[in-house]
Amino acid sequence: MFTGRFFIRRPLGMNLRNFLIREANPLESLHLVKEKTSFKRILQNNDIPTPQTYDEIHDFSDLVLIGSFPEEFVIKPNRGFGGKGIILLRREGDRFVNPSGDRFSDHDLKRHIRKILDGDFSGYIEKDIAIIEERIYPSERLQFKNAYGLPDIRVLCFQATPIMAMLRYPTFQSKGKANLAAGGIGIGIDVDSGRPNYIHFKGTTDEPTLEDLEITETFVMPKWEEMKDIASVCSRISNLGITGVDLILDANDRIRVLEVNGRPGLEIQNINERSLLDKLNGYLHV
Repeated sequence: MFTGRFFIRRPLGMNLRNFLIREANPLESLHLVKEKTSFKRILQNNDIPTPQTYDEIHDFSDLVLIGSFPEEFVIKPNRGFGGKGIILLRREGDRFVNPSGDRFSDHDLKRHIRKILDGDFSGYIEKDIAIIEERIYPSERLQFKNAYGLPDIRVLCFQATPIMAMLRYPTFQSKGKANLAAGGIGIGIDVDSGRPNYIHFKGTTDEPTLEDLEITETFVMPKWEEMKDIASVCSRISNLGITGVDLILDANDRIRVLEVNGRPGLEIQNINERSLLDKLNGYLHV
């Protein structure tokens, strides 16, 4: 039961966040969304567009498939979190290259996939699956200055209602991944208007401004109302009270869902410079 003593004017901390997730998110639903491949199929069955899965590698013996990989693809762990273990690749001759120019041989890929299968990126709790997925390029409307990959949009929902959002912007430092901890840029998005508000970057003490990225004052997130609607539907499908829904806008201006997270992080409130407690106070009945 949620009580009024929790809703004071301060940032939402990890302990309270964990309490709220325990209260709002059934354990079986958390397990469901953690299995990315299985939950992706559920989304697809509900007409939610997602990136195409080329292959799933379950066992070391499947590593012979590397020779048949497409020209461009993404490798990711099935049960990974925090963007760990994800590599975006393009074939160049007998090597594969990521957005930062790092080159990978077949041997490098086999070693990385072995680490995924061993659970290196999913907490070593159990064996994992390596997902070979379609590599997607962003809409021109989300290609800002110094972009090095595919930006994604995190929409935080409570009881299927979007309450906070941010754009995660990949950089050279983050190796093309929209990962804030790895050096990506976070841009707060006003959930009502779709307009950017604040910007944060861990990679330097001199944080860039919206002007540095050539984001104009009139910019509004493309298809914002549709994005919120899709995030809301995904939250309802997941049966989770608190979700972080990750979306992208591809080169054809199509919205696709990357994943639904049942344990969304707290960085979004720092990016928006707004307490999640304040936001939740408007939706929870005391």
